[in-house]
Amino acid sequence: MRKGILLLVGLVSLSSWALGQVGGLSSFQNAETDSLLAARSKAREDREKKTGNYGAHTTRFTFEENFKFNNIQFVTPDTIPDNLHRFGDLERSGYLIQNLGNIGTARRSLFFEPSKTIGRTSGYSVYDDFYTSPDQIKYYDTRSPYTDVFAAFGGGGRAVTDVTFALNDSVQFNIGFNFNSIRSDKQLAFLTRGDRQVKNNDWNIFGFLRPKRLPKYLLLFNMTQLNHEVSEQGGIIDPSLDTSNPDASFFDYQDANVILDDAFSKDKRGGFHIYQQYDLDSIFQVYHTFNYLEQITRFDDSYTLTGSDSLLYESVGGETSGTIAQRTTFRELLNEFGLKGRTKKFSYTLLYKNRLLSYDVAQIENKVNETEHYLGGTLRQQLTPKIFLTASGELLLGGNYFAEGRFTSDFFDATYSRINNKPSFLVERFEGEQRQWTNTFENQISDNFQGTIKLKSGNISFRPFVKFNRISNYTYFDENRLAAQATDDVVLLAPGFHLDWKISDKWFWSSSIYYNNVSGGSASTFRIPETMALAQIAYKNVLFDGKMIVQTGMDVHFRSGYFGQAYDPTSQQFYLQNSFKQDGFAKIDLFLNFKVKTFLFFVKSAHFNQGLTNDGYFITPLFTGTRQTLDMGVRWSFYD
Repeated sequence: MRKGILLLVGLVSLSSWALGQVGGLSSFQNAETDSLLAARSKAREDREKKTGNYGAHTTRFTFEENFKFNNIQFVTPDTIPDNLHRFGDLERSGYLIQNLGNIGTARRSLFFEPSKTIGRTSGYSVYDDFYTSPDQIKYYDTRSPYTDVFAAFGGGGRAVTDVTFALNDSVQFNIGFNFNSIRSDKQLAFLTRGDRQVKNNDWNIFGFLRPKRLPKYLLLFNMTQLNHEVSEQGGIIDPSLDTSNPDASFFDYQDANVILDDAFSKDKRGGFHIYQQYDLDSIFQVYHTFNYLEQITRFDDSYTLTGSDSLLYESVGGETSGTIAQRTTFRELLNEFGLKGRTKKFSYTLLYKNRLLSYDVAQIENKVNETEHYLGGTLRQQLTPKIFLTASGELLLGGNYFAEGRFTSDFFDATYSRINNKPSFLVERFEGEQRQWTNTFENQISDNFQGTIKLKSGNISFRPFVKFNRISNYTYFDENRLAAQATDDVVLLAPGFHLDWKISDKWFWSSSIYYNNVSGGSASTFRIPETMALAQIAYKNVLFDGKMIVQTGMDVHFRSGYFGQAYDPTSQQFYLQNSFKQDGFAKIDLFLNFKVKTFLFFVKSAHFNQGLTNDGYFITPLFTGTRQTLDMGVRWSFYD
């Protein structure tokens, strides 16, 4: 508590000092910047009206945080085909996650990722990455209607579709929508085409408003919705236990026997979000954020212990059969009020935040209601044109806090944070048909550091890095699938490097290597492969002034063996296990990506080496990774 108060006082004092220095920095004013941007936008619009030449260069986007922290940077859509073939969950993450071997299944980061939400959370997070949260919304500035369509069709009945549309009716108003969909057939125990394991729809509507008669006011708004449904299988039945099939193997894929037949999980969430700001003068602005979120999680199954269900379920009250129907509802109503501004050398933000929370478990009669109050701020200082320092922090009245410092330059980047998190609602109270717990946990406290050195010589870019975490009161799920808390520290050290080498004008090599070490008195509570690597050798040729681009090559991912965390669908949590060691494996993908004007296409032979070096591999205990498949997909952008 004292450290959090000292942090807040320090931030306020630093901001107050900075405000006292702005008298001679009036050359950089928000009003002047707006006028300059408006003039540039009008000149560009006039030029495009005359030529009718619309494209990616006339479409750009930014994020809400760039407005909030007065660091407005616009980015044009990516139009190159490089790595278009990496459309699955594992590939998009750089193979730094664990899932259940299929697109859209439960996932977790292999590294420790501290939450910056220092207050209560629901605790249900394995489907977070399939929900487009308000901070991930892209706000577009377009000179013509913009449409972007991505569709990937993976072997084994896996499909991903992403559609974006944005339209400006003027420089004052924009509206658009995103629609993301996943349809994944079962990769294990598959019956017929359309036998789905995952059905996902994630959509949002977004836009901005800057009234012509009130140019100092800006409104960003979005509405989000996720409906994620998963047919849970519980994993492959160990062939040594499958007496009905003496020829059974862990790598039968479609013909595999799985533990669960009719289990069903669902995560439905969504809400409404607005951000608004008003310029008081060139240095002072006020802003307000409103967010409403509702998350409903479910797990349903009917079981009998005379079959394979007994590998996951236990007898309740002596009964050999039963029904599980679990439902949890989490709601958050957030209001944040703040003062912010920017000068030539720095920007600042001071805030007060209020969260009204409710947590309702169907099996528990009393709903939990809590109110949280926060104070915080951010200061971003520009030391030179290419060197920035950022300090930010929040204090939750009652003792929890978040503090972060960040240094950015051409040569070296570093981030340090200390985070004191409240336990989630889930780890403190769970009431299910199979297991229950009531805990009073201590706050989880972590020190987190990440640094990268950026070296470049000729055609070689070498970036060694290190990740470090020290975690006290680490919260996890133990071998009995119960929420638990470590009694000693967990220390994670992960050095590694990224290497990019332009071998010639058309040949490129890139690689990332991670070495992971876990120590501390409670080291056994955290599991991660000791070594991970991802490498790519690619040939790339640009033709017809960039209108046609071809990239083809090979990806290789390696992961060493370890006792990975298993998955419990009843609580939607990964937990410790010591009986199934996942062997190390190497996975090779061959790919071809190409672009013709605004049309992009890829084809990939995934896990090309299956049968050559291995029969398969495990991503999670009892869940194999995707077998050898032929995948293809397209991306097509329209600017009129």
